[in-house]
Amino acid sequence: MNEPRGTAVRPPFYESALSRAERDDFGVARSVDGLQEEIAILRLRLREALGEHPGDLDIVERGVRLLVQSLLAEHRLSSKEARNIGDAVSGLAEQLMQSFTERFE
Repeated sequence: MNEPRGTAVRPPFYESALSRAERDDFGVARSVDGLQEEIAILRLRLREALGEHPGDLDIVERGVRLLVQSLLAEHRLSSKEARNIGDAVSGLAEQLMQSFTERFE
């Protein structure tokens, strides 16, 4: 017998593309709240990239942009607060770049 449309039991959309091991981890990942762990990993990867490619301004810009976007999403800041944070992080990125450039000249 045919089931009414939309009532068939199906795995979640993304889960069907995962391996069996990934599906086990998927349940755990779904239970994680917030972006704190992702933001921490982004910070570590940005630091790693800066150490490996100290003069690559593109890496700094992309990494900082992604970090700021993640922080904004985590904290849902107003546009004014977002601009202030963006300006502060941009200034910090410039200082980091200058420091790395001087260090490796």
